[in-house]
Amino acid sequence: MDPQLRVEALKKPDYSHWRVICLSLVYLLMGIHIAHWKIAGRTLAPLELNEVLYTLHLGIITAGFIFMGVALLSIVIAGRFFCSWMCHILALQDLSEWILKKLKIKPKHIRSRYLYLIPFICFGYLFLLPQIQRIYFHQPLAIWRIQSDSEGWASFITNDFWRNLPGFGITMLTFFTCGFGIIYFLGSRSFCQYVCPYGALFAMTDRIAPGKIKLTGDCNQCGKCTAVCSSHIKVHKEILHFGKVVNPNCLKDLDCVQVCPNDAIHFGFTKPTGFSSLNAIPSEKKQFDFTLKEDIALVLLFLLYVPIYFGLYDSVAFLLAATVSVILSFLTILAYRMTSLSFIRTGKIILKKDDKITIYGKYFLAIFVMLLLFTCHSVTIRYHQLTGEHFYHQVANIESNSSPELGKQETQDQVNTALHHLSFIYQWGCYRPAPLLRQLSALAIYQNDYKQAVVYLEKMTKLVPQDLEARIRLAKIYVKQNNAEEAFPLLRSLANEDVHTNHDKIIKSEALVVLGHLEENSGFPAEALLHYKKAIEYHKDNKEAWLAGGVLLTKAGQRKEGEMYLLKASMYYPASPLIENNLALIYMQEKSNDKARYHLEKLLALQPGNPQATYNLAMLKLSSGELNEAVLELKQLIRNYPEHKNAQEALEFIKKKAIYNL
Repeated sequence: MDPQLRVEALKKPDYSHWRVICLSLVYLLMGIHIAHWKIAGRTLAPLELNEVLYTLHLGIITAGFIFMGVALLSIVIAGRFFCSWMCHILALQDLSEWILKKLKIKPKHIRSRYLYLIPFICFGYLFLLPQIQRIYFHQPLAIWRIQSDSEGWASFITNDFWRNLPGFGITMLTFFTCGFGIIYFLGSRSFCQYVCPYGALFAMTDRIAPGKIKLTGDCNQCGKCTAVCSSHIKVHKEILHFGKVVNPNCLKDLDCVQVCPNDAIHFGFTKPTGFSSLNAIPSEKKQFDFTLKEDIALVLLFLLYVPIYFGLYDSVAFLLAATVSVILSFLTILAYRMTSLSFIRTGKIILKKDDKITIYGKYFLAIFVMLLLFTCHSVTIRYHQLTGEHFYHQVANIESNSSPELGKQETQDQVNTALHHLSFIYQWGCYRPAPLLRQLSALAIYQNDYKQAVVYLEKMTKLVPQDLEARIRLAKIYVKQNNAEEAFPLLRSLANEDVHTNHDKIIKSEALVVLGHLEENSGFPAEALLHYKKAIEYHKDNKEAWLAGGVLLTKAGQRKEGEMYLLKASMYYPASPLIENNLALIYMQEKSNDKARYHLEKLLALQPGNPQATYNLAMLKLSSGELNEAVLELKQLIRNYPEHKNAQEALEFIKKKAIYNL
């Protein structure tokens, strides 16, 4: 064979080119997935790894859980190909590194003794701690099941695709922090190595995988494989010592395979490494960028910063908080070094030289002080947030309990305490999230401060217009304030809302009942009745709809249907004078005297001396020939209500007809 042809035959594929295509396709598929949801209204649930938490903690089998299982299975067999060829966060990191290099910024990889522990800490907090707590508090483990949207959280096909994903602002902040931010300060793929809890799981799984980068030819230890490794593995040394790459951080980019001039290494299957990577490579002394004390301080600072930022303003997700905390920990050590070292640099930027702080060092210190002040402010916000939510949930539990454990004054004290802490966030916080507005509005309603509740709810409906619960609360307050002009359009929008979950169906049913009451009071009983009936279609146990519909049907003379509605309502209201009165009227009109008398007697037991019920019962007794009892009822009625003309006329009628000897 011609030598040139032999060279062409031996030419390897451009793995980096194919990997870019694969990672780009991941984002393309994500875009198609979102577009399908927007167009069709329903789509496959997000293939997000954090959906695994809902399976482990709540027992809901999700598409993300199955996706995670497939990813783990691939790693068990072939190693961590998933991370470098399919992870959208790694694509973001590699893109960020490429852009930084185009800007002539080459991030330096920071080597630490203990930062590698952080992904395992994150993994333990997210996945293991909740299960340990269940066992410790003797709580049953979650039972795995498949759910639909109607049950609040769909396993596979959903209308609420964005259910577990952050808003646009937090998404952009997460992308910037997990991309440019952490890479600039800690080096390429530092999120994978120093933050990602899934990376910790995948690294443990990789130890039992037979798929490895292994030695298949003659290696001359040129080190080119190590030079191109974005995961900072000393590939040539591991190949020499172990005959394969044993480091579980190997993401199988195959860049090392591509650049090997001797074609000495390839991906293949071999004996799993287990814990071989823990064995020291001979003649190698590990170099670190931090002293032992600084390394320990980095982890301790991380543990300090995470609870400050996780859940801040009900917006910061755990992985974003963890990434921010790692960066802040690094910056804190860097700021500390400014007080003790004579020369400091980060990347190409020199912060201190010859014991003098440079202009960039001054900028750095100014920015760090601002970050420190923001962190201190966030500590205050988190304190008020956690304390306020604690008392808010206590109030909510008391109100939902049919037998309150606390008295009215004690409950009011809890409300005041919750308001004090949550109002502090509203007044002094940098952001007013929807959950805060929801809690403040609920507390204001509890105190009958409807004016302030409207302020909170109007802000909330603008912030989250799709929140049905906030809209129905606001509409009810408008009704209470006799503000039909504002209530009608809000209720009609709720009545026309396309709902899928049971929770949203209940809210829509509630809105239809309130709208029905408004229509009825405005003189449109036919429209009101339609709303009541539709409310029952969305929520079979809407007791207000059954009652209001039954009363309206009775007024309209639709006795059979009215009877059915009222009997259904009586299951929810076993002691309702309104129901007993209307049922009695229906049976009187149908000449079912025994049934009518039964309900009149129940009504009088609930409302002794009710004049209309007493009169109707007297008339029933009269028609049944119980003259003495009828006359006694009428005389008693006249003594209590001397102006009761119907009772007087009935007695006069009896006298004239000589039915009864007066």
